[in-house]
Amino acid sequence: MSAKIDQIIYETAVREGFSPTAAKFVVAQARFESADYTSNVFRNNLNTSGMKYIGQPLAERGTLAPANERSAACRTQNVCRNSDYYAKFDSVADSAKDKIQRNYSITIKGVTPEQLKNAKTPEEFARLLKQRGYYGDKESTYAAGIRAKLMRIQVVEFISKNRNMLLLGAGLVLVGTAYYLYKKKN
Repeated sequence: MSAKIDQIIYETAVREGFSPTAAKFVVAQARFESADYTSNVFRNNLNTSGMKYIGQPLAERGTLAPANERSAACRTQNVCRNSDYYAKFDSVADSAKDKIQRNYSITIKGVTPEQLKNAKTPEEFARLLKQRGYYGDKESTYAAGIRAKLMRIQVVEFISKNRNMLLLGAGLVLVGTAYYLYKKKN
């Protein structure tokens, strides 16, 4: 099951313009942030990154966040806003697409989408995300988490990158075989 989730996230990132290397960082990041897809946030909301609900089109309001992640009004007066809830997605693909399109397709604090999409190392990816204000942990801790999860991801890179070439090759083999059989018969 994890390999399938990895593949969905990877292919979504590649379709959105991430290099194969940086797409793997996005997969490793999802594994890191969701405890290898075992966290309650993932299991209850198919949310790969613990994103809050802010009315984004691919999500609906999911489970209530823990008290330490809620607004003061929600904690003290039980008046909760949408952002006190996690985003709930219909699929892993929607979760990955929402994160990438909403968070990684705009320049934030001087970090461009192209920089993220072409990051070469987990450390560079973590540094860029930290510069954007994406997480509050220490940069070295976040980079180490991504690096550790890279060892666990399972993606089939060839098919993702070369699907059209693979189909063209298979088509040429079929046409060649049909031509050969036609010539042999006549």
